[in-house]
Amino acid sequence: MKRPSQARSGFWQTPQKRQSLFLFVLLFLFGVIVTNHVTLVNKNREQNNLAALYKTRQEELDAALAQYESLTAENDRLLELKEAAIAQVLSQEGQPGLMDELKRMQALAGLTDVTGPGLSVTLNDKPGFDVIRDSADAIVHDSDVRHVLELLKSSGAAALSVNDQRITNASYVFCIGPTILCNMQRLTPPYVIRAVGQDPETMAMSIQNDPMLSLRQTPEIGLVVLVETSPEVTCPAFAGADDLSPYIDKLEVPAA
Repeated sequence: MKRPSQARSGFWQTPQKRQSLFLFVLLFLFGVIVTNHVTLVNKNREQNNLAALYKTRQEELDAALAQYESLTAENDRLLELKEAAIAQVLSQEGQPGLMDELKRMQALAGLTDVTGPGLSVTLNDKPGFDVIRDSADAIVHDSDVRHVLELLKSSGAAALSVNDQRITNASYVFCIGPTILCNMQRLTPPYVIRAVGQDPETMAMSIQNDPMLSLRQTPEIGLVVLVETSPEVTCPAFAGADDLSPYIDKLEVPAA
């Protein structure tokens, strides 16, 4: 009678058994290698697809920016031609002085760029804002932007803009979700408010000494308010200067 150890030894000594075991191990290793290869190929393919998609989107963005710059330059050229045509007509009718008056009224209405001494006020959310841990006061609201605009107006600002959107009597500032809508444009933080005025220091003091803004900048809340004066600040022209009809459709024309 054979012992168990002898039976096992006899099993491994059988050539067919050894070949079967060897083939099983070989096929198992082959399967592992193929699986890893397929996984690696799919990962590389996904990375290549993402890289190609990023490249395509970047090219589209570059094309859109180039088109924007081209259209902006063309719009500026057409505006110059428009002003020249108006000046020519007024001169032919013997009213050349009306062109200067028109330019003055356009400047007062915010329809032209204004450059002069002033400052910029940057409002931004608390760095690393956490919607669960942090207060809602730690993010910028439309009321904050309006509050800063009012402070600057009352301290001598002659022209104002928010993220390069000129503020006029027809402008509005209010929240739409996480963004702020101004002059039909969605704005996102940081909100850079620029003001042109003869006394930038007085305007800066009105922001720095405001109790509400001081409270919002405490470490517990963490709102970011940066003030920087400059000898030259530019507030761009009102973006809707070419078509004011959406802003004045509430006006009534008296009956004849």
